[in-house]
Amino acid sequence: MPKSTQDKPAVSISAQMTTLSELVEKLEDPEIELETALVLYEQGIALSSSIQKTLEAAEQRVAQVAANGSLMEEEGSPGEA
Repeated sequence: MPKSTQDKPAVSISAQMTTLSELVEKLEDPEIELETALVLYEQGIALSSSIQKTLEAAEQRVAQVAANGSLMEEEGSPGEA
């Protein structure tokens, strides 16, 4: 069974970063209304958190590969004793 997806749509980290960048650009507009800015800020915080979780998961996978040489433990494969 694959790792849990926790209701995540298949959005690449690159697309998430692009969206976050667009939110920042909108927030930098001096004419933005306060309520709109607050909504965009909340969206940015949520997106930033999602990106952070994705990066942490990738870091864990890299550490696992570095430690084990593989992402998946191969069951039933002959081991060296």
